Amino acid sequence: MDQNLDAILQKQLDTIQRIELFLDIYKCKEFVAADLNKLKEDSGEATEKLSRTREYLETDRKDVCSQFIKIMQKMRRNELLMLHLWEVGPHSEAANAKPAQSDTPKSMPLKELQNDNPSKMHLTDYSKSPFATRSKSKEIHFYDFDAEITEEEFETIPKYLRGRMQLSELIQFLEKDVIKCFEEKYTLMYKHRKAVSNQHDLSAWKDYNSMQAKFPDHKFITQDDLLHKSGKALDKKSYAKLQMLRYLHILQEVRSEGTVYFLWIYSR
Repeated sequence: MDQNLDAILQKQLDTIQRIELFLDIYKCKEFVAADLNKLKEDSGEATEKLSRTREYLETDRKDVCSQFIKIMQKMRRNELLMLHLWEVGPHSEAANAKPAQSDTPKSMPLKELQNDNPSKMHLTDYSKSPFATRSKSKEIHFYDFDAEITEEEFETIPKYLRGRMQLSELIQFLEKDVIKCFEEKYTLMYKHRKAVSNQHDLSAWKDYNSMQAKFPDHKFITQDDLLHKSGKALDKKSYAKLQMLRYLHILQEVRSEGTVYFLWIYSR
């Protein structure tokens, strides 16, 4: 009870002090009015400048973070490329060489490094890497065909198109069928001509490079590519998935001279 009385008394004392302060200011109003108005204007201007500075710093932070991420990605790609070059360079050959019986050591053929994690790079880096000059293919993934579908994006697909399909089903189709088809096609297509010795691969290599002239600025696969990849005709469910990928602006369907093309248009 005493605490409540103390709180009420303190509140009244604070009110009295504010009233006394107001009366003191009011008495000298004509002398301080101009200064108070100027102080108010300066305060508003300072608030506005502070807000603009905060917005600028936030924008600048995002730009710097974006640049940092790109630089780190580029450094990582360069590291991978250097590892590839090291693999086929003289250092690697020396490391893999076995000593001969004579005084002069003899180098042995280089063995492919077995890596449980496939290499990942950009197509431009791949075309300049040792992998593009080898007849033996290696499973490689490309940043060019990275794509992400969020739950929110999936929910924007019309219900009549989604049906009962789950997001996991669409992602699996995208990664295991579509992206895999793109990667296998461009792994072969970007190889040097002399590295393609198999007649079947050579025929496909020629077809791919000749068809690319139709869409020089896009990466694409055809409906037949998907058919050969899966080993069976596309069913109704697969067509629905392709339509959903078109709706999400990952693929674009183009028909030309009786051929159905799927262009990769995804950008984040």
